[in-house]
Amino acid sequence: MRSTRATRAVLALMEADPAAARSGTEVVAAMERRGVPVNRVTVYRLLDRLAVAGLLERHVDGQRVTRYSMAGSAPDRWAARFECADCHRQFRISEATAPLRAALRRVLQALAEAGHAPETADVAVRGRCAQCTPPEAPR
Repeated sequence: MRSTRATRAVLALMEADPAAARSGTEVVAAMERRGVPVNRVTVYRLLDRLAVAGLLERHVDGQRVTRYSMAGSAPDRWAARFECADCHRQFRISEATAPLRAALRRVLQALAEAGHAPETADVAVRGRCAQCTPPEAPR
């Protein structure tokens, strides 16, 4: 990939919050807030190229919106994230990593034993984030 101004700007934005999962629209808006004029189509194409190059992860959320985040460095090529059903923000699941990895390895092993050749896994948990969950009523 060429190191264009747009490429550097998008990577800088994504690296500023590597756990964030942004849509193309959110990337364009963030770039404009930073004073970087961008073409919407260019940003979408660039996000796709960065995902193909392995620098970004691409996934579709519960609302069928394609989102991009910095590619993880997990050696067994798996990703786990939590998606809020209300605000649609996404967070990487870093807590309980060992149990999640163990469970995922068992799933991948079962698939391999059935003759499949799994390459990657994408785990998405949907619910309400801490900010969107109302506090419990006093008892």
